[in-house]
Amino acid sequence: MERAPADAQRALTAEQIAAMCRRAFGESAVVASARELGGGTFNTTYLVSLAPAMALVEERRVVLRVAPPDSAAVSWDEAALMRRELHIQPHFAALSTLAPRTLAADFTRQLLDRDYVFQTLLPGERWDDVADALSPEESLSLWEQFGRITRTIHGTAGSAFGGPFPVPEFRAWSEAVLYRLGCSLRTMAGASLDVSEMAAAIEIIRGGAAVLDELREPRLLHGDLWLFNLLIERGAEGPRIVGVIDADRAFWGDPMADWTMFVLSKSASPENRPLYDRFWEAYGRPPQTRAGAFRAAAYEAMNVGIALPWAARHGHGDLVERGKRELREALEALRRLRP
Repeated sequence: MERAPADAQRALTAEQIAAMCRRAFGESAVVASARELGGGTFNTTYLVSLAPAMALVEERRVVLRVAPPDSAAVSWDEAALMRRELHIQPHFAALSTLAPRTLAADFTRQLLDRDYVFQTLLPGERWDDVADALSPEESLSLWEQFGRITRTIHGTAGSAFGGPFPVPEFRAWSEAVLYRLGCSLRTMAGASLDVSEMAAAIEIIRGGAAVLDELREPRLLHGDLWLFNLLIERGAEGPRIVGVIDADRAFWGDPMADWTMFVLSKSASPENRPLYDRFWEAYGRPPQTRAGAFRAAAYEAMNVGIALPWAARHGHGDLVERGKRELREALEALRRLRP
């Protein structure tokens, strides 16, 4: 696959893939084929077919995900993503039938200078790839399922905010938020972006730490849950979500800080309002309070702080301008709602 210079992905050789399969599945494992899969922006992913063995009548198909090398330019929120995902994966047990299972993981760097995992291949197709082909009724059904799945994820409680290892964990939610904001500010500065508005937002959020700390119980957040990370199957009884993938950005915090909630707020329009209403009906609408509005503005700054340097690094000028505008809006809201 063709790649831009800033891409973190790196292709493998056939010999490397064969060696990785032998380590994971035994010296007798034979690779029938390996096809690189598109759609992602970070890990290099292959669909691997293992040749039939005596114990297998048919080819066994598995997914190989390979992290970028340490030499790749990644930001603070992308460091050790695969290790973070493996650490937090057991906490997604409530979605065990929808999440891929890890078959093997190798972080030794003995075969190549990158982390990698083999996972089960889930059925279905990416929702965003077929969204335009769905009827209004089918879309409404999927958005309702989306709301229930998000509620299920957020229903899992943890013991500390932030994380997972090796990202630091904190006893107070405000400490986790300020840590993430501080990392984003430094990353923005490294990308030659103006950080004055982010710095101003951080000072207001620090002054309103008590409002953030009204959240006492850490909840599981997916960190990147949207249509491109949901797999669906279409059948006679209608479409259903059959897979939830790429939870490597998961962490512990306020459910309203999850990336899903940020995208819902920033992409709302009259056209998709019925779909979003169906999501919120299934998830449960949060109460509208001044404290909640302050926290929402803080989370907007936190999420924009991650998206802005990513867009700058990948040359997406339109997204950079949008991010600057949204950060300015978040700062204005924080000033208005300052405790």
